[in-house]
Amino acid sequence: MSAAPLWTIAEVARALGVSGTFPEASIDFVTQDSRLVKPGSLFVALSGTPSGGFVSSFASARDGWEFAANAEKAGAAAMIVPHRIDGVSVPQLVVKDTLLDGLWALGRAARARFKGPVIGLTGSAGKTSTKEFIAAYPGAYASPSSFNNFWGVPLTLCNANPAAALWVVEMGMNQAGEIARLSDLTRPTVALVVNVQPVHLEKLGSLDAIRQEKVSIARGLPSDGVLVLPAGIDAPEWRGKIIRFGGASEVRELKHSARGESWDVSAEVGGRQIAFGLTPGAPHRLQNALAALAAVHAAGLDETALAAELDDVGIMTGRGVEQTAGGTVLIDDSFNGNPASMAAALDSLKARPVKSGRRIAILGDMLELGVEAPAYHEGLAEHLAGIDGVYCVGALMRHLYRLLPAGQALGWHEDPATLEPRHIAGLLREGDVVVVKGSKKMFWVNKFVPRLAAALQTRA
Repeated sequence: MSAAPLWTIAEVARALGVSGTFPEASIDFVTQDSRLVKPGSLFVALSGTPSGGFVSSFASARDGWEFAANAEKAGAAAMIVPHRIDGVSVPQLVVKDTLLDGLWALGRAARARFKGPVIGLTGSAGKTSTKEFIAAYPGAYASPSSFNNFWGVPLTLCNANPAAALWVVEMGMNQAGEIARLSDLTRPTVALVVNVQPVHLEKLGSLDAIRQEKVSIARGLPSDGVLVLPAGIDAPEWRGKIIRFGGASEVRELKHSARGESWDVSAEVGGRQIAFGLTPGAPHRLQNALAALAAVHAAGLDETALAAELDDVGIMTGRGVEQTAGGTVLIDDSFNGNPASMAAALDSLKARPVKSGRRIAILGDMLELGVEAPAYHEGLAEHLAGIDGVYCVGALMRHLYRLLPAGQALGWHEDPATLEPRHIAGLLREGDVVVVKGSKKMFWVNKFVPRLAAALQTRA
């Protein structure tokens, strides 16, 4: 017997309140990107400029409905549009606002029909990695990649398997109030705050404002829901049940031992002792694993079922993936960078066994830190003991570079767009272990790590 479709066109029309007669043809995938359309897809034609007061750094001068013909050619079964598109023969579901009246309305309908547990999570750093740990729970469905914004969250809900044992929904923000809105849409039964760190200070102004924004994920919880917090973070705004992880809380590490690059961990979860492995092992990965176990425990699920899967959860692209090029080990942690994740990357590098060669950090600017940005960059100096060499990239990283002792300073370059990989390759040696870390615009966008790897392979 074939599995039931994710949606039918008629079901989508009813969810959106679109009148008319529509076929019961299957829809198996929902996307806002015409390049991702495949046969049986529902194409949601979003405006290039976000509606609903949302902000996007990827706003476009072109609107999604301009690509309707491309979507139909790629196999779209139907599409959500703000007006009828000439020359398109597949069913068109016309709504006033394709984001709020289309994608969000369908996401709300998807959530309403799912009766299982939903874990919503947010945090300043490590939320995607923690999401991947929770997603290892047998039968779970989770946000793909970093689908955590005003279109990523509803897309996650629209595509989530209605028969899954658990939904895991990651939430991020570009402005104050966004997490509360996403949580209200998601209606989690468990809300997890992975951590609260000085990220988005430029937009939110203070660490307590960041805490308030992260804790606002509890706005979508029912009265009997559970808020999961790290030890030391308070949430007076929430008067319901709270479970904490880390430190001496109810979900905590008891001990760990290294096994090559892996860690064997013993932890206590709600009075129950649990053993699990982490490959690779690192302090921040252990904290993320504890957060995942706490969330699954809060959802009333079997935390041992998750623990059995944790050792198989690898690292996502740009978040610590390793490769060896020309005898040098490159750790690509370039997807994002903030004070918390930067410190975690450096601490992990220091804990890394190195047979020969040096521990090298290539560090780019941490953006959106506001007036305190210079101090946060200077503050990284306290994490550099045990690092053999540091190369700094960006105007803000010059504040750190000035503090480096001569034997540790490998150089400084202001503009990442003109940073020459061959120059960096010439500074590295066979046997070195190198981490590349910074905000997304520093190394990730310009694909610096792949270019550096190529330069290392061809160096004399």
